[in-house]
Amino acid sequence: MAKQARSRRLRKKLHLDEFQELGFDIETEPKAPLDDHAEEALLVAFVEGVIEPRGLIYGGSLACGYVCKAGGGSATEEDRAAVRDWLQARAEFASVTVHELSDAWYASMTA
Repeated sequence: MAKQARSRRLRKKLHLDEFQELGFDIETEPKAPLDDHAEEALLVAFVEGVIEPRGLIYGGSLACGYVCKAGGGSATEEDRAAVRDWLQARAEFASVTVHELSDAWYASMTA
């Protein structure tokens, strides 16, 4: 017997198919260790400089975290580029990695 398709209501509740939401991981490595005050100031600058103006939210630390759209919806390739450009423009970072868009609700099983 074939599996029945999920209803639109259930797909929306589970964030599947047309209701899937995307975000992306970031990883950074500082050029030199930062004290707590400098790390907090840089994190605040990051959130105020690129996360909030683009309607995004960020969870994590300076070393790594996840970016997605605030209030539902998906982050875009333009959001990825803006975050990458902002981080790479900062002199404090030796390396910056901005990963591809991924499902914000369900971890990839291929990782």
